[in-house]
Amino acid sequence: MSGVNALPIHSYLLRAENGLPHELYPPAVNNNPTVRVDLYEPDGGIPDHKTIAIFSHPTVPVAGFYMFEPLKAMGLPCAAIATRFVGNDATLNMERCAQDVGTAVRFLKERGYEKIVLLGFSGGASLLCFYQAQAENFTATHLPDGRPSGLLPEHLPAADKLVLFGHHLGRSQTLRNVLDASVLDENDLSKIDPSLDMFSSENAPPFSDEFVARVRARQAARMQRITNWVKARLAQLEAEYGPDADEAFVVHRTNADPFMFAETSDFKGDVDAIRAMNLAGNGLGRFSSLRSWLSQWATDISQADGPTDMARTSIPVLSIVQKGDHRAHPDYLRQWEDAMGDRFTGHHYFDATHYMDPKEQRAMIIEAAKLIVGFALR
Repeated sequence: MSGVNALPIHSYLLRAENGLPHELYPPAVNNNPTVRVDLYEPDGGIPDHKTIAIFSHPTVPVAGFYMFEPLKAMGLPCAAIATRFVGNDATLNMERCAQDVGTAVRFLKERGYEKIVLLGFSGGASLLCFYQAQAENFTATHLPDGRPSGLLPEHLPAADKLVLFGHHLGRSQTLRNVLDASVLDENDLSKIDPSLDMFSSENAPPFSDEFVARVRARQAARMQRITNWVKARLAQLEAEYGPDADEAFVVHRTNADPFMFAETSDFKGDVDAIRAMNLAGNGLGRFSSLRSWLSQWATDISQADGPTDMARTSIPVLSIVQKGDHRAHPDYLRQWEDAMGDRFTGHHYFDATHYMDPKEQRAMIIEAAKLIVGFALR
């Protein structure tokens, strides 16, 4: 048996701002929420440039991210921020995630850092865009369910630069774009529209533009159907049980983006693998409370949307794109480009999928790290 691989880091557990009832379970945890910060600092401590790159994600634990060690070796300290919802997004709200990022930024500034670079990888990109948009122009006084958010402008110190890396559009747009368009009844999955079943041999890839357009329309309709039900059910519960009433529900079959089927994507065109994840018991947006749905998943209701929030920021931006990432399809990148406006100077492309292989693609990771360090310290 080989030895345990241990990565030396310095961790801090920060007392977070209190949220609303039942955001976390059990109540003792909800009443004492924490934010974890894992620091990757050079041996000499805080460098003279006093700049740090921070990475967070609404729910995925990001400590050990393969980019941290190269950045640290090149003289750029890094911090991994774990929100209070790490590992469980069933009751997550994006406003509280932004508040947790702000707690970590305040800690880092008190520690001695003066410049903050937001490292927005994958789903962390939209969170950090939302954070910066609120830091520059605070509007999130209430949650999408109508209750006060508990956020204050002083909770959200503005950052100085933003790196987009393997970025997708945000949780609401991403979920909409992976909803299985063939599902006709959320409560009876035997009822499907065969003409929109991407896993049927009669609709085999490559898909025509006309087919993709029909899928997108039906995905948007399914998203709206679920959201309409959520709003109606929440109103019913509030009328009966009060303003904090909530309920959990399940959304099945959420892994069916037509762009996943490309030979160059993370799935490498493996239809069986895509189907297996679509039918799995776990998946994107699978388990949600009504209130969480409105905050993180409901398109056009969630306050956190990557490109929309990007357009509300003013700081310099660096964009790094993996060519084999179906989340970086030109249709999606166009939204980011438009949102950046005059700040968009082109994407830096790498011949990789969404998650670079730390061993096989080490050279690419080093090259990307050089880009980030050069951008952060100039």
